[in-house]
Amino acid sequence: MESYNPKEIERKWQEVWLKQASAKIDKDDTRKKFYILDMFPYPSGTGLHMGHTESYTASDVFYRFKKMQGFNVLHPQGFDAFGLPAENYAIKTGVPPVETTRKNMENYIRQMRSLGFNYDFSEQAITSDPEYYKWTQWIFSEFYKNGLVYKKTQKTNWCSSCQTVIANEQVVENECERCGTGIEQKEMPTWFFKITDFAEELIADLDNVDWPEYTKKNQRAWIGKSEGTEFDFAIKDLPAGRQGSAEKIRVFTTRVDTVYGVTYVVVAPEHPVITQLESQIANRDEVFAYIEKSKNKTELDRMEAKEKTGVELDGIKAVNPFNGEEVPVFVADYVLGNYGTGAVMAVPAHDERDWDFAKKYDLSIKQSIAPIFVVKEGKDAIRDDAETVKRKTVVAIIKHWEEDKIFCLNWEKFGWKSFIIGGVEDNESGEEAAIREVKEESGFQNIKTIRKIGGEVHSNFYASHKGENRYAKTECYYIELGDGGFIEPKEEETKNHRGEWVKLKDISKYVNLNVHEWFCKIFENGDGAFVEDGVLVNSENYLEMSSEEAREKMTAWLEEKDLGKKVVNYRLRDWSISRQRYWGCPIPIVYSPEGEPHLVPVEHLPWMLPEDVDFVPTGVSPLAKSKELQERTEKIFGAGFTAEYDTMDTFVDSSWYFLRYPDVHNAQEFCSEKRKAWLPVDVYIGGAEHTYMHLLYARFFVKALHKIGHLSFKEPFLKLRHQGMVLDKEGKKMSKSKGNVINPDDMVEKFGADSVRMYMMFVAPLEDAVMWNEENIVGVRRFLERVWRLQEKIVAENTAVESLTHKAIKKVGEDIEAMKFNTAISAMMILVNEADKSGIAESSYELLVTILAPFAPHMAEEIWNNLGHTESIFVSSWPAYDPELIKDEKINLVVQVNGKVRDTIEVEADIAEDEAKKVALESEKVKAYVVGKEIRKIIYVKNKLISIVV
Repeated sequence: MESYNPKEIERKWQEVWLKQASAKIDKDDTRKKFYILDMFPYPSGTGLHMGHTESYTASDVFYRFKKMQGFNVLHPQGFDAFGLPAENYAIKTGVPPVETTRKNMENYIRQMRSLGFNYDFSEQAITSDPEYYKWTQWIFSEFYKNGLVYKKTQKTNWCSSCQTVIANEQVVENECERCGTGIEQKEMPTWFFKITDFAEELIADLDNVDWPEYTKKNQRAWIGKSEGTEFDFAIKDLPAGRQGSAEKIRVFTTRVDTVYGVTYVVVAPEHPVITQLESQIANRDEVFAYIEKSKNKTELDRMEAKEKTGVELDGIKAVNPFNGEEVPVFVADYVLGNYGTGAVMAVPAHDERDWDFAKKYDLSIKQSIAPIFVVKEGKDAIRDDAETVKRKTVVAIIKHWEEDKIFCLNWEKFGWKSFIIGGVEDNESGEEAAIREVKEESGFQNIKTIRKIGGEVHSNFYASHKGENRYAKTECYYIELGDGGFIEPKEEETKNHRGEWVKLKDISKYVNLNVHEWFCKIFENGDGAFVEDGVLVNSENYLEMSSEEAREKMTAWLEEKDLGKKVVNYRLRDWSISRQRYWGCPIPIVYSPEGEPHLVPVEHLPWMLPEDVDFVPTGVSPLAKSKELQERTEKIFGAGFTAEYDTMDTFVDSSWYFLRYPDVHNAQEFCSEKRKAWLPVDVYIGGAEHTYMHLLYARFFVKALHKIGHLSFKEPFLKLRHQGMVLDKEGKKMSKSKGNVINPDDMVEKFGADSVRMYMMFVAPLEDAVMWNEENIVGVRRFLERVWRLQEKIVAENTAVESLTHKAIKKVGEDIEAMKFNTAISAMMILVNEADKSGIAESSYELLVTILAPFAPHMAEEIWNNLGHTESIFVSSWPAYDPELIKDEKINLVVQVNGKVRDTIEVEADIAEDEAKKVALESEKVKAYVVGKEIRKIIYVKNKLISIVV
């Protein structure tokens, strides 16, 4: 028998598949449809990378599996062909982007075929083809007609290197996502898509799709829904003659329950109050210098900057409508003019950002929310039959005068371990109470220093040593002793506990009461903002009200007084789509001599990209230099008309390509009603890096087209899975600069396509990072060689291997369905190991080759052919396993006594319940725990467990 020769086998079957058009499907077939899709590639000059290889292998495996299950499977491929790299290459070489793009696509197709990816390339969607971008322009027109497109001049993110505007989602750490250049803010007229109209739907409908939870969480966070309250802070003492000036500052907050903790107000640099009250600002020059500096920062940079900066508007005070307190007003660029009202109330005690700002500028911090600990379980749980007594209490953390030790109390009878704790008497301050309790409970008399730690904490529990429920309001004080001066405490103070010194490093492990644990964390880590809900303190009419209740009642009061209202805001901004570059989809707009925009009529679509342009970016769109475009515009629309010179963001092209695949050759509509039956996509595979752009924009497009009436569904991708990043063998990201990029061509040449495919699927779960290591791929290659050599080990019968084969069929089928490709391969390896030792019946071998086929299609076809089959293995059906053959003859029965495992016993599979109980009770290990005790219950879980309760 010939040895395994992947080069020869793979070349042979790739030619056969191409000749037979094996990827071709009848899109109008009545069989059950299944649509699986990869994120299509940008055709760069470097060709496919290993990330493509992983995700495209996964989709090809799944496609072949579903095809063998009898589905009519749509598994298309195309190219996201517009974009800056081809244009930049044209600038350097003079070669038009259309030529380099076409050449690169040819190379990609060659690579995909060399890896055995079964795409029908006669059904491509190529975004730079006029036949495609005609419909991109048509969708723009539909959006425009339905009020989902507008143009306005505003600050934009400008990349000086790319010489174009980019969207917020394309800015990473204040740099251009593509080239890494620092982003500037520039006022420009720009076209926008109204994605914000769908903000609520974009959040809510994530519940209806099978996507990774972290992707859904990240999209929700990016959209940034905030439910809160808008209300007014009056400006104090507007001088006479200031009519028309600002009289109030409207703030937005999600935490109106914290309003009694407001110690300053912050407005955005763009807020009109600054110019309206300019003459009253004593430090005008400082304020406007700060505002000027903020203009060079992007919104993302302003929001995410670690250090918050600002300047007080000296001379301006705002009045809190709830308590009449006057607070200073600051301008700070971490507040955005286009989010909420452009102003916020600052509550340092309950917001981390405000806390940092207050500490930096030495502003006051006032607690208005206290954490509350309610004990609902265990011996300290509140009791319905006990009276509740409210008390003010203090906790004292006492530091030894010389050693790093803290004095603690051990309440052995009650199981508590705590710091000093005691009540505050009438007319006694918290500090006075702490000093008194220290002396009474510990006996130590000489206090060197005392300071308060943290804020007030509330708790509700059953105090068993007092026989009553307690509602305690507790403060904490840190006390350093001056020396060991000591007076023996009275017995009544110490009868329930004993004092002990605990090492400082062990304190957090020692105390076990919730309030004491809370103060221990503050003691060890330092004070900070309490940002959770709690109960209100220092809040006049709302004392001890829950945060949730207070938010409702405070908002109702504001609405009653006509001072505010309940609102919902979103972080999401409308999508800026204008790009001042050449190689993109032309925007189908022309302008009249008066400057009014008009849609290019549908009969003139596609509105062609001109070819007589200078690609060199100047900050002005290259299309402005096209003589042909200007002549065409005036010929169709009349003298004095001009074209829109910007092109669309390339993410527009990829936001709907999946809708085109079912009907790519339709010149009359983007997709016929009949072919829309393929939609939406059943399974979509691609990188998690597209969470904030492509995946969000595609969802917006579908929702917009649904609203207009062109689609019957609202989500593009029913199931989404991400592939992990492919790293080098040292776990580093591959990049040209590091010289560690792996070319799939080289790996196919060295190991064969089937080995590369198998390794990519076996080395790690699909969603995990893959470390590419040539030493490990050798193991996968050897596995395939062993499968090949099984042709020489065919025997008449092998019942053990037959059983294992049917177990593998079940396991591999279930794992492919769940996209657990690595464990599917593991199951086949177990089967091959056994078959290699003892031989395999031809019927079992055929089944093995069938379930291996989606992973190693070339080898599977060759072996299938060698076994005498004349049709492709992919014409055959996915095998069904025999339920009788997957049953184990023996199983391990776990025996528990009162929830703890006491023995594991090997018994016959499907053992009867009475027999299982008998075997369990006869176990010597089990007898030790049940003899002489009352057996209350025995529970049998078939083939798994006996649970005995004594």
